[in-house]
Order: sequence, then C-alpha cells, then structure tokens
Amino acid sequence: MISIKVNDINNFMQHLLAKDTFDGFLFYEGQIHTSSSFELDGKINREFFDSEELAALTDSFVPWSKIRNICFEIIKGKKVPTKMKLVLGLSKVHYPDVIKKCGVSYTPADLGGFYLHINYEHDTIQLITGTTLNLFTLDKSLDQYWDHTMETFLNQYFDIEKI
Repeated sequence: MISIKVNDINNFMQHLLAKDTFDGFLFYEGQIHTSSSFELDGKINREFFDSEELAALTDSFVPWSKIRNICFEIIKGKKVPTKMKLVLGLSKVHYPDVIKKCGVSYTPADLGGFYLHINYEHDTIQLITGTTLNLFTLDKSLDQYWDHTMETFLNQYFDIEKI
C-alpha cells in the first residue's frame, strides 16, 4: 500500500471524469458530498439483466466507464464537492496476467482484489493503493507489483508525489 498526493487537481479531475484514462478500471463504491450526499454502489444488480446478458458479465462490479458520467453530473457546477471518495479496482479478467507477471504460485481465486482509493477533501486529492488476498501469506509480491503498476500508470498522466 502506498499513499500518493496529486499536485494538479484540475488535471486529475479532467482525466477522472471527462476522459477515458480510468475506463479500464471497475467501480466498486463511492461517496460524493455536494449540496447533498450521494452514495454509489458499483455492484452489478444481476436481477436487471436477462440470462444472455448475465452470461456475458465477467465481473461483479460495473466498469468505471459506465458510471463516470453519473459522477460528473453530480459534481459539475460552480462549486467543488466538499468531499469525495471513490474506490476503483482491477477486473478479475486481469488476475491471471498479474499472477504471471509476479511469478507467484497463486490461483485467480486466491486474489481478492487490487484497488485504487481516490479521496478528495480540503482541496487535496490523495490516492491509496490496496490489495486483498483470500488466503494468508507473508509474501508481499502482489502488493509491491500493484503499488509499482499504479505509480507507473499515474506518473504517465499526473504530477504526483508519495506521501
């Protein structure tokens, strides 16, 4: 787990809400506080889909690309939110690739998740990486891989610093 400060908030928010920069992620959950508080759950409502659509689903959470316009609509206006927390994550379809790149002997079922927490409050954006496993281990290879991957990804687009 690493904590990162974003130095250019406007650029980050532009990429987050108006560009496809984060569209490869899943949306897990979020809170946005503007004139009202909004809580968003990214878990797919399976009852909404027919059997053919359900068979095509690869994850239990909605892609960020399908929810970012809703977040943008909540936020847009002359005032910035007082607080915003979003949790994005890696799709399970990428787990075999992560295992291969890390050189670990886990199965995809052993991996719980790879996350990016986005916290905005008091004119500051803090990003926190996180991983979960469905088993106990002292091995930190996956944590280190995810931290490095996210830092590399974020450095491509943003002025960031570890805190």
